Amino acid sequence: MKKKLVSGVLAFTTVALLTQPVNVLANDIGGMESQKKKIQEQRSSVENSLGQKNSEMEHLETESQNVATSLAQVSKQIKATNKKLEEEQIKIIIEQKKAKQLKSEIADLKDEIKQRKGVLDKRARAIQTNGNGQGYLNVLLQAEDFSDFIGRANIVKQIVNADQEIMKKQKEDQALLKEKQDASLKKLTELNQLATQIAVTKNNLVSQKAEQDDLLLALATKKDKTNKEKAILETERANLSAEEQKVAANLTAAYAEEQRKKEEAAKKRLAEAKRQQALAAAEARAKTVARKAETTTRGNSVAKSEATAPVESAASSASSASAPSSSGSMFIKPAAGILTSGFSERTNPVTGQYESHKGQDISTGGTVPVSAAASGTVVFAGYGAPGSGYGGYGYVVEIDHGNGYQTLYAHMRAGSLNVVAGQRVMQGQNIGIMGSTGQSTGQHLHFEIHQNGVPINPAPYL
Repeated sequence: MKKKLVSGVLAFTTVALLTQPVNVLANDIGGMESQKKKIQEQRSSVENSLGQKNSEMEHLETESQNVATSLAQVSKQIKATNKKLEEEQIKIIIEQKKAKQLKSEIADLKDEIKQRKGVLDKRARAIQTNGNGQGYLNVLLQAEDFSDFIGRANIVKQIVNADQEIMKKQKEDQALLKEKQDASLKKLTELNQLATQIAVTKNNLVSQKAEQDDLLLALATKKDKTNKEKAILETERANLSAEEQKVAANLTAAYAEEQRKKEEAAKKRLAEAKRQQALAAAEARAKTVARKAETTTRGNSVAKSEATAPVESAASSASSASAPSSSGSMFIKPAAGILTSGFSERTNPVTGQYESHKGQDISTGGTVPVSAAASGTVVFAGYGAPGSGYGGYGYVVEIDHGNGYQTLYAHMRAGSLNVVAGQRVMQGQNIGIMGSTGQSTGQHLHFEIHQNGVPINPAPYL
């Protein structure tokens, strides 16, 4: 009986040992499948990010091309404006030379007028001395005969005609003098005004070019950053793909090994079953032989009793072997609108930093003119590029009013500036249009008053 119990335990242990490697391998395969799924999810996320970066690059490329095209157009306009300005300056020089020549002609004409005036003055004094024309009459009356009278009359007539011609020429030259002076002044004024307008146009174009140069540089920086991020993502994708291929190869090998071990275990189980069957048959034959021997020597009753006990024991052993296991003032308001932010500490709406707001924000919609708060000289008019001292202000104008006061007008509309540096402006004169350029979240005018270069609260001065 003890031998049979040991045989049953050995059979169970053998089956358990044969199935254990397969279960361990199945656990490894499950882990690799989970790892593969995780890698695929990571790779999918990386590919989505790469798709977004590619879209960003396409957008940046398109925007860069648009800015480059616009920049080329502005550069072309600047070149044409420079040529036009040079032409007008040449015209001004020519007109100045004409004015200089005219000045000489005017001086000669003045001399002629002065000389004729002297002659006329002498005539007038002579007439006054001789009694309002009595001198001419006396000349006629002193004629000795009719022929002498006719001769004297012709002489008097010539003198009178000469005087009249002098008077007429005098009036014509005086009128011509005034006409030439007025024409020269008008021409020079028109040319200077046109040159100023062209200079303003050029200044606006140069400011636009500076803005677009700044934008192009920012786009190039973004493109460089995006390309670097793409390179990192592509490297990560390549690494994940390589790791996925490695895991897939390991899985293929594991599945093959699992199948091999299953087949090997099945073969061993079959061999073990055959061995157990052979063992059981041998034991049965041994029991039969023993039972016959005992029957012969002891008798039927004793043999029956002894034969039953081994059968029950064997049945018990077999049963146990097969049992399964469980286990307000000098300044005026520079633009119409409402005050949306004053001279105070506040959170910058663009940067999010808590800082000092050095002026007033005046806001309203539509096309809103911006005027000089007081008379003065323009210090700067253009686009506030980084490093210029006006960075973040967009299109900005600064005016010096003397006595230590300056005013600043920021975020104006691109291309709207009507003044240039060095130009004298009057209080209320239009200098641009309210906009939202530079660091701005909406259309408004940022207005500052400086005293000796230090920003002060504009409220008491308006």
